Amino acid sequence: MLAQSLTTRSVHFAFLFGPPRTLGRQEASRVYESVCDRLRIDDFAFQYENAKESPHSQGFKIRLERKEGRGAFGVTIDNPSIQQPVRLLLEYTWPPSLEHVYDHFDVAATAVFATLEGEWQKVLAEVRLRAQCADRNRDALKFLREEVLKVAPEWIDSLGRPLAFAGCRFQTASAGPIEEPLDSPLRELSVEVLKEDASCFYFELMTQWRQVPTAVGPAPAANTGGLRQFTLPPSEYVKSEREFLHQRVSTLAELARAR
Repeated sequence: MLAQSLTTRSVHFAFLFGPPRTLGRQEASRVYESVCDRLRIDDFAFQYENAKESPHSQGFKIRLERKEGRGAFGVTIDNPSIQQPVRLLLEYTWPPSLEHVYDHFDVAATAVFATLEGEWQKVLAEVRLRAQCADRNRDALKFLREEVLKVAPEWIDSLGRPLAFAGCRFQTASAGPIEEPLDSPLRELSVEVLKEDASCFYFELMTQWRQVPTAVGPAPAANTGGLRQFTLPPSEYVKSEREFLHQRVSTLAELARAR
C-alpha cells in the first residue's frame, strides 16, 4: 500500500438543521444569488422542486451544480417532509485540490445560512470521503486477503476460484463524551479493491457528529456531557476526516512493511 498516492475521488459534507419547514421558490432564488455572489461564480445550473405527490408533505429541493473538469461542485438544500430536519449538502467530485473543497464549502455554507430567514439549530454534521491509493505490488486483492482479512486460504478457495474481489467494513461501537466540537464522532470505514483497477484500493469513510451522541451496537450509551455545539465551518470537519483517513492508510502500510 502506497499511502502517498492517496487520491480524493469525492467529498460530501452535510448539515441537518431545524426547525423543519418548507422553502419556497423566492427563498431558493435568493440562496442561488447569494451563493453565486459570494463564490463569484455565475454559471451554476439551478433547479427548484416542490413536492407534488402529497399536499401534506411540504417537501422541497433546491439544487445548484457546476461542472468542473471531469468532476462537479454541487449545493443541495432539501427536505422530504415537514416532519424531518432540513439538509444542506455540499458535494465535490474529483476536486482539483482539497483547498478548493475547503474554500467552496465554507463560502457556500455561509451564504446559505446568511440568506435563509429565521433562527436555525444544527443537529448533525456528516462527512463522506471517497478515495483511492495504489498498492506497491500492484495487487490490492492479495494485500486485503493476506494482510487485512487473514482468512484461511482453504476457506477462500471454497467460495470458488479465482477470487476476483474483496472488501471489509469497520464501524465504531459507540460515541463518547463531548468536550470539543470534533470529539466522539461515529465512523464507518470501508476498504475494498478498486473495481476499475485491481492494483488499487478504494476507501469510503463516513463520519457523523450528532447533537446527542448515541451508542451503536452492544456498547452502552456514553456520558455525552450535554448537547454538541456545531460551531465549526464545513472545512474543519472535512480536514479532520481527511487526516484521519490518511493516518489509517499510512498505519496499515507501515504494518504491512514491518511483516
